Amino acid sequence: MHDTFSRRSFLKAGALTAAGLWAAPQLPAQAAPGPQPLRGTLRPTRWGQVQGGQAAHGALVWYGVPYAAAPVGLLRWQPPQDPASWAGPLDCTAPAPLALQPCNGMPVGVEDCLRLDIYAPDGAAQLPVVVYFHGGGNRTGSTREMSGAKLAARAGCVFVSVGYRLGLLGFNCLPALQNGPDRTGNYALLDAAKAFDWVRDNIAAFGGDPGNVTAMGFSAGGRDVLAMLASPCFAGRFHKAVSLSGGLSAADPQASARQIARAFAPLAVEDGLCPDPETAFGWLLEDREEVRRWLYDLDPARICMQMPDGGDLRMSSFPHLYADGVTLPRDGFARGACNAVPLLLATASTEFSLFNPFPDFYQAQGLTAGEAAAARQWAVGYGSELYQLYNGPAAARTLTDGGYAAPIWLCRIAYGAPDSRSPIHALGLGSYHGICLPMLSDENDLAGLAGLSSAGFAAMSDAFLQAVGAFLRTGTPRADALPAWQPWTADRPEALVLDADDRTLDACIRPAPAGCDGILNAMEADGALSPHAKEVTVRTVLNGRLFSAALDARWHNPSLWT
Repeated sequence: MHDTFSRRSFLKAGALTAAGLWAAPQLPAQAAPGPQPLRGTLRPTRWGQVQGGQAAHGALVWYGVPYAAAPVGLLRWQPPQDPASWAGPLDCTAPAPLALQPCNGMPVGVEDCLRLDIYAPDGAAQLPVVVYFHGGGNRTGSTREMSGAKLAARAGCVFVSVGYRLGLLGFNCLPALQNGPDRTGNYALLDAAKAFDWVRDNIAAFGGDPGNVTAMGFSAGGRDVLAMLASPCFAGRFHKAVSLSGGLSAADPQASARQIARAFAPLAVEDGLCPDPETAFGWLLEDREEVRRWLYDLDPARICMQMPDGGDLRMSSFPHLYADGVTLPRDGFARGACNAVPLLLATASTEFSLFNPFPDFYQAQGLTAGEAAAARQWAVGYGSELYQLYNGPAAARTLTDGGYAAPIWLCRIAYGAPDSRSPIHALGLGSYHGICLPMLSDENDLAGLAGLSSAGFAAMSDAFLQAVGAFLRTGTPRADALPAWQPWTADRPEALVLDADDRTLDACIRPAPAGCDGILNAMEADGALSPHAKEVTVRTVLNGRLFSAALDARWHNPSLWT
C-alpha cells in the first residue's frame, strides 16, 4: 500500500517512445509476428496466450484480455501493475463483467476491470490501431458500448476498447490517498496509460501497428482523450486523437476533495468513526493513516454508490480529471497541450436532449404544464448550442490559443436535428448525444433510441466511416462523397456538417460558432418564456454544466460546489 506513483517513470517511457529510443521488452519467440498476415483466434501476449472468437463483419474478437493486475486490496488506489502470467490459453471468447458501477440504484460489476476487448480483421498485419474509451461520465459504462467489428472490417484497423476504474475507484483525490509529490488521484488516467503500454508491447500479435495508434473516446471518454493531450504522462503514447462529443474539462483538486469528503461523510458516521457528518467531513480532509486505512477497508460496493449523479454533465456531481500538476497541468489547457497530434472533434446538433429533465422536474420548480413544455424546448435548444460549442469550436480555440501545433478538424452531425432533412421527433431527441456511435458501429448502446435505418443515414454513415478510416491511416480525414474539408483555424473557423434525407447524403462546410456571447445574448432577448420560467430554467437546468461557465457568470448562478 505504500508504493508510490512515479511521474518520472511515466514521463521517461513516453519521452523515449516519442524520440524513437524506447525498446519494448523482448517477447517470447512465438509472440513476435512477422510481416505475414496473422490468422486464427489464438494469439500470444507477453503474459500468455489468449483464445478469441468470431465477431460480426468477419472480424475476430478477444474479450476481457488483462492489461494489468486487478486493482483490489492494497492495489485499490495505486498505479496499475502488470498482470500475472498464466499457463495455457486464456478463454477470451465471452464478454468480461462490467467495471463496478451503480445501475438502477444498485452496485453491479467487479473491481477486476483492467481488461481490453480487441477486434481485428482475420489476416490483419500492421493495421492502424484505435484505442477506445467509453462514455458514462467516468461513473458508468463498459467496453461493449460500441463493438469495433464494423470499424475494424470497414476501416481496416485493430480496435481496442479499454476497461478502466470508474467512479471514486477511478478518481479520488482525498488527501489521505495522496502521499508524496508524485501522487495523483487520476487513477483512471493511469489505467489508460497502462493500456497504451500494453498496446505498444502486444498489438502486433493481433495485426496492429504500434507506430500508428489513435486515441478515441465518446462523451466522458472523449473528454479523457482530450485530457491526455495535456498530460505529460501520455507523451509519445499515441499519434492521433478522436473525441466524439467530448470537450475540455479539468477539476480543481482541493475543491474536488471537499465534494468527495462530503459524499463519504455519511459512511464514516455509519461506521461509528465520527459523531456527525460535519465532523466526518473535516476528518476525511485530513492526511491521516486511519483515514487511509478506513478507505482501503471499505466494501467496494459502498464506494461505488457514492456520488451517483456523475453523468449529468456537472463536474460538481462527481469531480474527476484533477489538474493536480502530476497527470494534468495545474493550469489545465491554458498552454494548449503537451501532446499535439492530429485531432478530430465530432459533435451533434442536439447534444443536450438526453440530459434535459422530464416535465415533472420543471413543474416541481413551480411551472405550469404549459410552461414546463416550453421551458424544456427552450433548454434543449440553447443547451445544445452551448454543448456543441464546448465539444468542438471552443475546444479548438482553447488548444490553438495555447499553441497547439497539429491540425484540428471539426465535424457536426446535424441528422435528426429540428432543422435536419430527417428530424427525429421521438422523445425530443433530435441529433442526440451519441448519434455518432451508430454511424461507426451497428452494435452499440445508443442505436435503439431512434430509427436509423434509412438509405440516407447509411450513406452518411459510410462517408463518415470512410473519413475516420483515412484519418486513422494518415491523420487527415477524407472521403469520396465529402466536400473538401480543411482543418479548423482561428482565421477560418469551419466545420464539416453531415445530414441526410431518406435516400442521400447532404454534406457541406459551414462556419463554426466563434464563441458563446451570441448564444447568451439570444437567450436574454428570447421572449418565448416568461421571465420567471427563464430564470428557473437557467438556474436549475442549465446551471453548473460542463459547458455553462459563461452562462453561470452572466446570470450569477450560485455555485454547486461544497
